Amino acid sequence: MKFTSGILVTLAALTPAALAAGKIKVEVRYTNEMVDVGNLDLFHNTWQKIYGQPGNQRSVLTDNTYGTSSGMCMSWADNPDRNVRVKINGQWGRVRGLGPHDSREALVQAVYKVLSLNADPTGYNVYTNCYGTTWQEGVPRWKGSHACGGPKATVSSKCMCSIGSAQCEFHSWGHMVPSSIKANLYRDGVLLADSLIIDFASNKVAKEGGCGTIGKIASAVAGLLPGPGSLFATGIDVFCS
Repeated sequence: MKFTSGILVTLAALTPAALAAGKIKVEVRYTNEMVDVGNLDLFHNTWQKIYGQPGNQRSVLTDNTYGTSSGMCMSWADNPDRNVRVKINGQWGRVRGLGPHDSREALVQAVYKVLSLNADPTGYNVYTNCYGTTWQEGVPRWKGSHACGGPKATVSSKCMCSIGSAQCEFHSWGHMVPSSIKANLYRDGVLLADSLIIDFASNKVAKEGGCGTIGKIASAVAGLLPGPGSLFATGIDVFCS
């Protein structure tokens, strides 16, 4: 049964003075379905991707697929086992009373904050370029550092492989994220045209359950100021469904 939450978590109530001043309110919505994106670099492929696009001063529109890994003991011979598609669609412009890029900064900051708060608790270990995963295979003499297995490992003295003597060179974190996350701006309850949407798809959809963390996320962003204090209301309104 699909879980749907229609509960609005109000993170900060505007005072009459703030309402009179017409401060901007940021609202973020995200889906309950969680997608396993493996060890996708979330910051690089969302935040940095947006600011790296030509013309990002006004809008961005991207659609990219990345190969990622999600195994706890992936052999040196293994290819990435996830295909993760990330679509970013954002538009922003001059908003009365704001600086030239204030709306973009507020949208990006709000989306990435809520995305991170969803992803961080789902983190799991990913080890790649592993050797000694069969009894017939030896392990190399590492010239540099390696992640797990052996006395000089930087992450763990033992790997998460079925054979205890295995060693892996690289460690990263895998995550699950909402399949879609969107931010809008409101002024005095009026929806502005500026928005940012990030969609995630993967060849492994993990499960539903993203809405279960909304209480913790609400507490974490209750004091977040997404833009200049004289222009933006403190806190973000968050929905999940």
